[in-house]
Amino acid sequence: MTSYKVEKLNISGMHCASCALLIKKSLQTVPGVEDASVNYATKKAVVKYDSSKSNLGDLKSAIRSAGYDVSENTASDTVDALVWRRKFLLSLLFTAPLLISMVFPLPYIFYIAIILTSLNIFFVGKSFYQGFFTAIRVGTFTMDSLIAIGTASAFIFSLMMGTFHYFEVASSLITFVTLGKWLESLAKAKTSSAVAKLIDLSPKFVHLKSGKSFTDVPIESIKNGDVLLVKPGETIPLDGQIISGASSVDQSALTGESLPIDKAKNDKVFAGTQNQTGSFEFKVTATSNQTMLSRIVKLVDDAQSNRSPLQDFADKISAYFVPSVLIISLITLLVWKFIIGEPWDISLNYFLAVIVIACPCALGLATPTVIMVATGLAAKFGLLVKGGEYLQKAASVNTILFDKTGTLTQNQVQITEFKNLSKLTDEKVLNIAYSMEIKSEHPIAKAIVNYAKMKRITDSLLCFTNFKSITGMGVEADDYFLGKDKIGLVLKQKKKILATFSFSDTLRTDALSTISQLLKQKVNVYLVSGDNAANATSVAQSLNIPITNIFSDVLPHQKVEVVKKLQQNNSIAFVGDGINDSPSLAQSDVGIAMGGGTDIAIESGDIVIMNNKLSSILTLRQLSQKTVSKIHQNFIYALVYNLILIPVAAGVLTPFGITLRPEFAALAMSLSSVSVVLNSLSLNLFQPKLS
Repeated sequence: MTSYKVEKLNISGMHCASCALLIKKSLQTVPGVEDASVNYATKKAVVKYDSSKSNLGDLKSAIRSAGYDVSENTASDTVDALVWRRKFLLSLLFTAPLLISMVFPLPYIFYIAIILTSLNIFFVGKSFYQGFFTAIRVGTFTMDSLIAIGTASAFIFSLMMGTFHYFEVASSLITFVTLGKWLESLAKAKTSSAVAKLIDLSPKFVHLKSGKSFTDVPIESIKNGDVLLVKPGETIPLDGQIISGASSVDQSALTGESLPIDKAKNDKVFAGTQNQTGSFEFKVTATSNQTMLSRIVKLVDDAQSNRSPLQDFADKISAYFVPSVLIISLITLLVWKFIIGEPWDISLNYFLAVIVIACPCALGLATPTVIMVATGLAAKFGLLVKGGEYLQKAASVNTILFDKTGTLTQNQVQITEFKNLSKLTDEKVLNIAYSMEIKSEHPIAKAIVNYAKMKRITDSLLCFTNFKSITGMGVEADDYFLGKDKIGLVLKQKKKILATFSFSDTLRTDALSTISQLLKQKVNVYLVSGDNAANATSVAQSLNIPITNIFSDVLPHQKVEVVKKLQQNNSIAFVGDGINDSPSLAQSDVGIAMGGGTDIAIESGDIVIMNNKLSSILTLRQLSQKTVSKIHQNFIYALVYNLILIPVAAGVLTPFGITLRPEFAALAMSLSSVSVVLNSLSLNLFQPKLS
């Protein structure tokens, strides 16, 4: 049996989208590698491989042999910006004398140019040449190939012709490319801030209770069960449960909910949320790597690292792009020299301009930069998106299936009627029901427990030896069954009905407006519920959901069949509360879990509505459509840019007095990547329209 492992590796040394393609090809040469995905925007590689044929060391060796390195932590784009800034300034220092000499000729400029240009292209531009030779070794071409061929050609031509002019061209190419990389890194730093902001939410030191006093200790030293104090205005450091005190807590960082939530004894609190006015003590239930915040950070990081299907489109184009550019540049050289009859220096100008104007980097950045911005923006609006592909799929969803209880309705189910059909006292019957449901989180179970408490049941809990939960039906305990029956919700002893319960639940406050907006947008809306037909129909009618779109008395496995049936002709999103709806969430094209910040919801679904607002579905639809639109715009910018400027660089406008010098072609090439990143950043201006 094949034992596959998945490794996520942080890569240093990547400077363009072609680097990602080069690393991917290198990883694919390792025996046992099933799949390799490399994301230039996040500088991460995700590799699936057969651990019986290779190991982590083999993967690292493949990356290093390609000219890159593996690090414990990904270097931030801010750090990258500093690196490229330093390279640009050094390159400018080498190039400036050559530019000055074009106006004010310097003595011995030819020999000075040889030294300065050599330092520039082989020291500052060393990584481009390393990438070029690595690409040759694995049988491909990259952006580095274009830069290396362009600068080397100019350098060699100047040596052969005994003129310093093309030294200036070669040196300027490196200067403008490094300038573009610096500007690109500055822009990219703003796209990757979402995870960094989440990581920074937790404090470094906490107030640990020891006896009756408190001591400030590093957060790393805390273990489950420790008691911590949170003072007014402080950030809650870890997940836990309040044992004394009360306050209101701003949970917007996790859920997107702007209003503070009142917290008191026994309430849960979460790391990264902000305490407001009061102080309280809480018992730690999850340490740093186990908190909801840490899990969200990991999920957002995974979402930004994983590839969107649209990225495959860019890779397919890039695979043919560089060889095509090399062919076009060679044809340009030959046409200008041997057909038009221009001198070698002029023909070489056009050759170099074509080589350096082309930019596969812009294509490589088109998708990941938008996904990075979009996933961070989604978190701001209380949406936890587990992958860019789900944003892409959400944009094309035309049919949404809703669970009822806990999704369209609030979790505040109430027992409206209790009928004792046995000879036992009401107290005895209710105690049986109470004992069976006390540990359940299901809304109906909570309603029964609350009803029993309201009736002041005083008997001690019954101890059952055989307890079994039947998904979608109810629970069994020894001879008892409490759950769904043909006549409704019943408590049975063997086959004898002891009591019946009637219940009702309240619609979410934003349910009607949300469904109305979806129907107005021509979205097919269905109600798929395990509740009986009467209750399901009543809720559907209240929300204007068509009678033909109601599925009632549906068990969890039957919900999946409904999803499969509707999937035959539609793109389906299923919205559930993340408890009993996991199979349907997994089967649908996009599974949307109503979370309210619960652990179970984070594990369920492709997208989690952390703020528990149904209206966030409208935000999700708008954001996903805007995201896909931005990606398409980036593709258009990158492709149209090359389609227009490659002919210009080749000299088609020369008869009209318009030519493009190679050094300015390099600057234009770099700025194309910057324009794509800036267009991605403009997604931050998105604001949802909920009416």
